Amino acid sequence: WRAVLKLPDRQRAMVVLRYYEDLSEAQTAEVLGVSIGTVKSAVSRALGKLREDPELTPVR
Repeated sequence: WRAVLKLPDRQRAMVVLRYYEDLSEAQTAEVLGVSIGTVKSAVSRALGKLREDPELTPVR
């Protein structure tokens, strides 16, 4: 959650709705009043930031 909290508000909301609440891209777009394309691009950017977060290194 610490890594997710570092995301900008909008990206965090989209990631939580898509993956925690398990909403589709269309449902997420509807809830937030944005286009599906906006959801896709913002989630992609957010996941990129999460991949780069040093706190989220894979456990081996």
